[in-house]
Amino acid sequence: MALYQPAELKAVDFTSPFYGSLKKLIRGTTLPTVIKSLKDTGRFYALSWTRGNAPKTAHCFWDSDAYKVMEAVCYWLIKEDDETLRRDLEEYVGFVRAAQWSDGYINSYYTLHEPQNRLTNLRDMHELYCLGHLAEFAVAYHALTGKYDLIDVCRRYVHLLYDTVIPKKGYCGHQELELALIRLYEVTNDDLFLDTAAYFIHERGQRDSDGQNFYDHECRARGIDPTADFRNRGNFRFPRDYAYMQAHKPLVEQPEIDGHCVRAVYFLTGALHYSLIRRERSGEILKAVERLFDDMTQRKMYITGGIGAVARNEGFGPAYFLPDLQEGGGCYSETCASFGTMMLCERFLRDRLDSKYGDVMETALMNCVLGALATDGQSFYYENPLATQANKPWHRSKWFDTACCPPNIVKIWGLLPTVQFSTKGNTIAIHLHYSSTYTTTIDGEEATVSIDSSYPFGDSVKVVVKCAKPVTIALRIPHWSRGQYESGDSKTSLKDGYIYFEHTADAIAATSTLQLKLAMQPYPLFPHPSTGKDSIAFQRGPFIYCAESNDNTDLASLDNTFVSPEAKIKESVVDDLAGATKVLVLDVECSVKKSWEEGAGSLYHAAKPEWESGKNLRLIPYFLRENRGGDGAMRVWFGRA
Repeated sequence: MALYQPAELKAVDFTSPFYGSLKKLIRGTTLPTVIKSLKDTGRFYALSWTRGNAPKTAHCFWDSDAYKVMEAVCYWLIKEDDETLRRDLEEYVGFVRAAQWSDGYINSYYTLHEPQNRLTNLRDMHELYCLGHLAEFAVAYHALTGKYDLIDVCRRYVHLLYDTVIPKKGYCGHQELELALIRLYEVTNDDLFLDTAAYFIHERGQRDSDGQNFYDHECRARGIDPTADFRNRGNFRFPRDYAYMQAHKPLVEQPEIDGHCVRAVYFLTGALHYSLIRRERSGEILKAVERLFDDMTQRKMYITGGIGAVARNEGFGPAYFLPDLQEGGGCYSETCASFGTMMLCERFLRDRLDSKYGDVMETALMNCVLGALATDGQSFYYENPLATQANKPWHRSKWFDTACCPPNIVKIWGLLPTVQFSTKGNTIAIHLHYSSTYTTTIDGEEATVSIDSSYPFGDSVKVVVKCAKPVTIALRIPHWSRGQYESGDSKTSLKDGYIYFEHTADAIAATSTLQLKLAMQPYPLFPHPSTGKDSIAFQRGPFIYCAESNDNTDLASLDNTFVSPEAKIKESVVDDLAGATKVLVLDVECSVKKSWEEGAGSLYHAAKPEWESGKNLRLIPYFLRENRGGDGAMRVWFGRA
């Protein structure tokens, strides 16, 4: 069965002022900043070190950080060449090729520090996770240069796995390799990569007749009792808590999504992609991924598209457990998890057009992922809580010891063209509404689709199609329009949240135009009763809104601010907000519950608190939070007045 194919990077040109500003920031500031951090910390050079000259101890996942950044560099170079970036890229490719062992192995930590222990602790040490990111780098490098140098490096390593890991029925503790192997297969059509991915997907979570899985046997081979192994006590809820890495049961038997969020969505992305390629042999996998996706999005996802309610294991909590504060071990909402969610949605959209996947993808992108980068382009959020407290500011950081998030930020914005458009047969699907032009081939003829929109703050979308053959346009009607839109064309049809428009044979001499006006009014959102929240949040277009103390100095505390569901919402445009231009902000009437005076009684009091009504609450897009200093107080949800 044919799948929708993502647009090639070079086939899309953005004209969106919003994305244009972001592109300039990332290309000119963020990418050089991230590369500098790689070099300053040693990650960039670790593969070139030897045991005799290594200036510091490498880490088992350092290589993955560099692989991801170099992958992102390839995407940005495809769109626009740059001598400095090209030089860094080729230098690093040289490090990779020279660092590979004769039998195919490559990892800076084990090469430098424990060569005798390589591939003996797959549960904890990320060797195959690093290989996965090397494989994705190899695919990107091939797309840029046409060279197979890095793909051949990966092939030799995969052959080594058949001698060392697979005979032991092994698999990595941090999934990533599965999805990367399938990307290699798409480029090479080499069954080695697809079959290896299939092995890892099917083997994870299997147990022997004694109820033991691979990690139990691997621990004992190292002389460790897995029932008393506390290496992961900060992550495991109990010894042998293999749900942390989704290895407690085979994928097809898992009733709900559980464990470490990034590992989970990476695993589901690889499993879904595999099931789409070999559907006739893996229908159960597709059903399992759909079941876990629905559990995630309907019971365990934040309003911002973030996932991860428990900081201790960077993982999912029980159904409807979605605390807003990370203070006390709650809301984690890792940036990489939102990135992984986007990739999972993109794979679903290769199979079928359903707006629920595009909606989740857009929400994660425009709130968590976009907001993880400061407006100066030089600092990042690893976690994205929905509330922060006064005098406890949640600042972005220049870098992290575990530095997975900054590379994924520069990676996803470089990949945006492949996320916006996809094609199957004579159908061109549009998943995001940025102004852009996409050029592809339909039935041997060039087809051009141009989008002129006021996205993300405006409500108008104009699509112009030019092709000498009939073309079907499928444009997502986003959930934030709540099904309300105006179309100037009566020939459109709606299916599963996508509006279909035909560029027919009688129009091929000219162009066809679809004009839409999407409902863009701000509106309140309410949580599922099972969350235990009696709260209100606000959305306008793709953006979730929040309040910061900077704009609300006349409110004693955002924590004690309440809003009525019937409160009027006023829109206005701020020319410059935290470095962003023409930002639409909201003003909502609110009430404040006064606190008792200090020393006026105990924690609990017989007298009702007093209310002060008629106050104003200023809301800004969540992605712009914590860019202006202030005391650090921020909230997305407000109690109902």
